[in-house]
Amino acid sequence: METFLALVAVGSWKYLAASWIRRKIEQRFQYFGTVSCLNLYPVKGCHATRVKKAKCGPRGLEVGGVMDRCIMVVDRQTGIGQYMRHFPKMTFINITVEGESVVLDAPGMESLILPHSPDRNCTKFLCEIHACKLLVRDFGDKASAWIGKYLGNDNLRLVYFLENNNRLTIETENNRRQGNIQISQEDKISFSCVSSYLLGNERTLEEISRRTTEPVKMDNFRPNIVIDGLRPFEEDTWSQIRIGEDTIFRCQEPCKRCMVTTIDPVTAERSQRNEPLKTLKTYKEEVGGVPTSFGVYAAVESGGEIHVGDQVYVLK
Repeated sequence: METFLALVAVGSWKYLAASWIRRKIEQRFQYFGTVSCLNLYPVKGCHATRVKKAKCGPRGLEVGGVMDRCIMVVDRQTGIGQYMRHFPKMTFINITVEGESVVLDAPGMESLILPHSPDRNCTKFLCEIHACKLLVRDFGDKASAWIGKYLGNDNLRLVYFLENNNRLTIETENNRRQGNIQISQEDKISFSCVSSYLLGNERTLEEISRRTTEPVKMDNFRPNIVIDGLRPFEEDTWSQIRIGEDTIFRCQEPCKRCMVTTIDPVTAERSQRNEPLKTLKTYKEEVGGVPTSFGVYAAVESGGEIHVGDQVYVLK
């Protein structure tokens, strides 16, 4: 009986301690909005795959065992990774995760069905993306013929990111030397440009859209997590956010945008007026913040599963 009572006491103490810690954590955060959209990009440069929920791992969102930007198009002749900058019509390639398969669909093409990862017997070779050399595994000739036919280039291959690649958030050392303590040596990425997560704020999009000379959509900016927030531009100043009960992100820095944002995700046409970059530069110089930036890069500190509709809290 004494042993039973002791176990009950220990269990009660652990429960109360956990509740106290949770309250303290919650007190540090302030409500900002809700998750309105989750975007997975299994193939770098292709159209977003909308999902209702996703796991948050160190290299990005993961759905059904498929990691964000784990597949990439490579020019075998040059060894350079290819995306919308090189082939704007990649925006028309839709990706679906179905059981053990990743399915690619594009206008005028039969579906290409890939396994989550290539067979271990498939060829490995070195390629380059954003000045980083990476060892990748090829998906084979059938996948190559499909992507080559659609994009009109016989040198293209579809490749898979190997997790033993130790690719860190780009410019990690440079950022740390400049005193950005939000960047860590533990921040690892796959084929992403800079970071494993990109957060977008709907209120910021609305403010920018009012001022651009051409329509601009959230898909122009390709965020993983879209937040229906309370106010615009506050994401530029975030240091940490919490989504749901226990998924915490460390915000690294505002995302400086490139010319890919000028490609219309619906038509694949480039803006003749360099929008939204033109408006981002002038407007953000007026209101403060990083010129041409939209959204904020983030790394997961405490992983978990997040859902559309989850509440978002910002560190006070």
